[in-house]
Amino acid sequence: MVIRTRPRSTRLLVIGLVAISLVIITVDYREGDAGPLAAAGRWTQTAMAPLQKAVSTVTRPVGNFFSGLAHLPSLAQENQDLKTQLADAQTQAARAAEDETRLRTLQDLLGLQQTLDPTGIPAVVIGNGLSNFDWSITIDAGSNDGVAVGQPVVTGSATSPRLVGLVVSVTPVSANVQLLIDQNFAVAGRLSTTGATGLVHGAGTQDPRMDGIPQDTQIDLSGDQPIQVFTVSYEINGQHGRYPPGILIGEVSSVVKSTNALETAVTVQPAVDFSALEYVLVYREDQQPGGSTG
Repeated sequence: MVIRTRPRSTRLLVIGLVAISLVIITVDYREGDAGPLAAAGRWTQTAMAPLQKAVSTVTRPVGNFFSGLAHLPSLAQENQDLKTQLADAQTQAARAAEDETRLRTLQDLLGLQQTLDPTGIPAVVIGNGLSNFDWSITIDAGSNDGVAVGQPVVTGSATSPRLVGLVVSVTPVSANVQLLIDQNFAVAGRLSTTGATGLVHGAGTQDPRMDGIPQDTQIDLSGDQPIQVFTVSYEINGQHGRYPPGILIGEVSSVVKSTNALETAVTVQPAVDFSALEYVLVYREDQQPGGSTG
């Protein structure tokens, strides 16, 4: 008797609970947000929200970590692509800056040609023979372009022409230029402050030396303005000096104690950085054969 009653009681209980649930659901559906379960649902959601936030805070980094591991290969490739793009952009920026510098140099050289020698021959330095025995450069202009032995070579701009050296040998398509720092090079120079003149000799790795300056010449290197040395124009027995006047040779870097009581000497830092020289102008207007110290 007891064994038969329990299943029946259980079935009745289940049927009753289902019926009650249906009634509650029906009532809640008909009442909408004002239903008896709506308030309970809102209360439950309010109570659970902090717990959900805490669980999400704890589990989200873990999920992001595993998600990151899954995308690690693609992220590495993207990182590499970005590095490549950055390197390309930096290279393009450097190239643009270099092109701009070259453009300014060429514009300066054009201005120098128009001011100093409209028939001058622009050339590019294609060889550098700087060594303990040879202080020269090779340019890409030769006899086919009008270059001849003995012609001065300059660089710079119309407002600041600078002496490079002298053409010493020529081929149809190229020429060798002896630099003013060569030990066999000499050029007459004038001090910008006093007008005193002397002879500037190349000295290889050392600054060129200017000898023959009158002993009573005042040379003060402590002033605000540097003492510059320019080429000198002169004429001897109808022969003009080899170099055009007013070309900057360099700045006085030191005063040298001379053994000659009648004269003094200085060293001259060249105005041209020969190791970085790219463009020059061969001066040829009214050139006459002359001595090596013109």
